[in-house]
Amino acid sequence: MEIENKKDLEKEVESRKKGAERISFLTSFLGDIRKQKESGETPSIKETEVSEELIKAIREAPVANYNLAYDSMGEGLEPLYFWTLDFMRDKAPSGLGLEEVRKTEEGFEASASSGYFGDLGARAGVMQDRAMKILETINAVLRSIINLIYDLKEFEIRLKEYDNLQADSPEKREGAKLSLKSVWMDQVDIKKGRGSINMLSQQLQFVTLRDAFMAAENVESVKKMDLNTRVKNILIRKVEEYFSWEEISEKELRKRYSVEKNYLKGQVNAVKMYVKWIKPYLKAAQKLGMKEFNAPDIVAAFNNMQMHLSLFGKREIKPENIHPEFSKYKSAKKVYACVEIVFDFRTVPYASRSQAGTHYIHTGRTDITFNSYALTQDQVDIIEKQELYEDMALIEDLTSISLKDLQEDLDKYLKEEPKEEKKRKKLKIENPFGGIGSGFKETLEPLKDVGKTFKGIFVKEPSEGFIFKEMKKYSEEQAKELCYLAYDIYKKAHGMMTW
Repeated sequence: MEIENKKDLEKEVESRKKGAERISFLTSFLGDIRKQKESGETPSIKETEVSEELIKAIREAPVANYNLAYDSMGEGLEPLYFWTLDFMRDKAPSGLGLEEVRKTEEGFEASASSGYFGDLGARAGVMQDRAMKILETINAVLRSIINLIYDLKEFEIRLKEYDNLQADSPEKREGAKLSLKSVWMDQVDIKKGRGSINMLSQQLQFVTLRDAFMAAENVESVKKMDLNTRVKNILIRKVEEYFSWEEISEKELRKRYSVEKNYLKGQVNAVKMYVKWIKPYLKAAQKLGMKEFNAPDIVAAFNNMQMHLSLFGKREIKPENIHPEFSKYKSAKKVYACVEIVFDFRTVPYASRSQAGTHYIHTGRTDITFNSYALTQDQVDIIEKQELYEDMALIEDLTSISLKDLQEDLDKYLKEEPKEEKKRKKLKIENPFGGIGSGFKETLEPLKDVGKTFKGIFVKEPSEGFIFKEMKKYSEEQAKELCYLAYDIYKKAHGMMTW
């Protein structure tokens, strides 16, 4: 089945069993898409859409899962979140000692009549207004870049004719000369009105003037032509004007070409700078924007909100963790034991006003889910970038704009020519005794694999695939242990019943 859109992908995923089969398929498919992008091809489906399906498949099949929930209107939500974050990061015995604990998901929805909704809407509006002002500037600079590229292409066409004047081929030199003479007549000489060559030839019956001008090599060649004196005088003046224009115009054109290339570089750097400026405002506007959970917990007339947060931590599993003898081997891929703790808050925020400003305190029901996974490096990267994929989809569309289509031209005009480095030649002194041992080496050549063969009969070294499978099994055991430890100690630390 050819996958051309997200619906096709969802059907293909549904046709496979939940768990390892789905995860393996989506990981492989994502790798194929990345290879297509690296080779310059346009994939039929977006990388972010495949990443979303992969994250969903991974979360559907945790190796261990625990849940707890409690309702405490007198306790804020922040202490619960930060206790969990610190416990995941702190080293044993005070914590799990996980590497790079990250916030992988964040979303909230407030009821329309709540004060929280109004305050966030006002802040988001300020961020959006600032972003749109910068975006207008980016669009103006982009238009300038497009015009500069078209100008540079026209300059290249003209400069090619000047280069051909110095070509080795007589045909190229003659063609360049005729082309430049046509340009001079159509763009420079035509401004003289009835005194131009074209007008004199068409209206004043100087029929031979145009052909004679195109054939003239220099002033001396004009004097030798079989023409009447009046035509010769006009032609000499025109030829002198042309050669003067040819010399000056080449210098000016090359100078302007260089100036516009430098200006193009400045404009591209300006776009990059504006993109850096706009991204914080777009990110802030995205984060302040609410998600629709479509949950019955949110009622428009109530003063409440719902919040979803997740923390993700990992611990790398190395071959020596399984057995000390495996320390000399390397696995095909890195493997991690991972723990993800997901918070679902249903809160009733109330405002606390002070001299520093207004902030909200959240109290209410908390549902916590402890999940553990055994994942490879590629899958961990996808999980850790989940929030980035969600928040940056719109930002990429706005800030990349059409520069991708112009990238080939930009690379051409902005590329700096590499400087040639002169390398010193090293004197090579041959060793007069270097060939003495070559005869012994040749006699021992057939015996080089005997030791390996003899060793292989008695000792079978583990393959990379075997090491990877063992690390995968061990990572699942470690993930289960870490998940239960986080669940059990959380309950004990918060005075809950344990067994």
